[in-house]
Amino acid sequence: MDNAEDKLNLFERLKNIRVEKGISLDNISKDSRIQKNYLEAIESGEFEKIPDVYDKLFFQTYLSYLNVEDPEKYISEFRALRKEIFYPTPTTTIQRIKTNRAKGHPVFNLRMLFVAGPILLIAVILGFMAWNSTSVGTDNSDERVKELPVRKIVAEINATERAKKDSVEKLINEQKSLGKVNVSVSAIDRTWLRFIKDKSDTTEYMLYPKNKIDISADSTLRFLVGNAAGVSFVINGEEAGVLGKSGEVISYLKITSKGIVEKRLKEISAKENNDSTGIN
Repeated sequence: MDNAEDKLNLFERLKNIRVEKGISLDNISKDSRIQKNYLEAIESGEFEKIPDVYDKLFFQTYLSYLNVEDPEKYISEFRALRKEIFYPTPTTTIQRIKTNRAKGHPVFNLRMLFVAGPILLIAVILGFMAWNSTSVGTDNSDERVKELPVRKIVAEINATERAKKDSVEKLINEQKSLGKVNVSVSAIDRTWLRFIKDKSDTTEYMLYPKNKIDISADSTLRFLVGNAAGVSFVINGEEAGVLGKSGEVISYLKITSKGIVEKRLKEISAKENNDSTGIN
């Protein structure tokens, strides 16, 4: 290795090797099932962007695709760099832990030990198993890391991320649909109709036989109908039918996700009945 290359850090050297060999991150990602952003994090040395415990495994897998000479040399260098990245000042860390314990309540610290202890133990075991199951030795430097453990772990990470995303989307959709109201109005006879959506949006129609309108609101629909016998309602998917008799006006109709919560009818005189709107 020449002097110029010596000055490059481990990750820059590996990236140069990959580029010189014409190996793309897309191909490595597709074959190994490791997300491309994790591979990019490896080449930039940003291991905090990789799920905890899996950084060693992902690095070894990435390295196996480069077919480098003496891969153990790169792995040893990676281990040394990893210590610098994740454990830069061990003495300071120990002092901070001791200080916090001295100030903390003994019962609280004991409780934290019981809660955090098993979690840390599991993380250590998983990391040890992942490291050992895919270690690359000098005797089999030309053999790629076994794909099954890597793909299984990557699949589990992806599944967890998808589950979180789906859970958030489901919660948002449930909140949106909660209280939603849908009404379909079909005209049987000529009638005037006004409705107010969610106390703000007011719309008027003059309906004729066979006319149909579909209305939806986030929480509430209020209606005023000039001819109570002139329209038929379907409320939240359920047939409600005609809500009044000939000669009546629906002076007030409130509908929510629970259905009709209030209805007021009013008889109209012959003079009012001849009015084009059917209301006062």
